[in-house]
Amino acid sequence: MTRSIVPSNRSVFVIPRRRGIVAAVADGVATVADLRHRGRPEEIDEDLRENHLPALAEAGIIEWDPETGEVSPGPNFEEALARLDSFPSAAVAADD
Repeated sequence: MTRSIVPSNRSVFVIPRRRGIVAAVADGVATVADLRHRGRPEEIDEDLRENHLPALAEAGIIEWDPETGEVSPGPNFEEALARLDSFPSAAVAADD
């Protein structure tokens, strides 16, 4: 089920890493492996797979295949991307 990114749904963007994921997908990132910047890959994968990617997928911002790790824009992606600038620095958020 996808939902519109309305003020009550802004909580998905409270976490900087999620804003970074949206920015990365807009830049052409296509897999969970591409989202790893720093740290131990297994810890980063776990954090992405258990927390951030499911929340963004539930909000319809991304489509995510847990089996393949493929990430792509979801039905609410363009709306979310347009709102990204209203939050602090999404550019560094992928590393948080």
